[in-house]
Amino acid sequence: MTENVVSFEEKRLEALSGTIFGTTAEERNLAAIRSNIEFARNELALVQSYIDLAYGGEIVYTPNDGTKPQAEALAHLGSVLSNYEQALFDKIGSLEYELEMLEFPPDQDEE
Repeated sequence: MTENVVSFEEKRLEALSGTIFGTTAEERNLAAIRSNIEFARNELALVQSYIDLAYGGEIVYTPNDGTKPQAEALAHLGSVLSNYEQALFDKIGSLEYELEMLEFPPDQDEE
């Protein structure tokens, strides 16, 4: 009985092998880069919406000690988010460049 289960699992894995991310290392690398780009773009959209909220004055907070909120706290939050936004722009650009170099390698004659 155990042999049937193992055999079935091996057949299932063989059927899935290479269909999702490719079969070669290069195909898997390209899929990973595209996945990272998609994640970074989604993260960028989220961060940009938070920046709009922070600078648009739509975020309200109340300190739990009863004091008045400090205006510079939200400016600091906006600044941190803006720095993260720039880091995401840089990461996306770097990944897109890497993807382009893998998909369309420069001609050896040009170098």
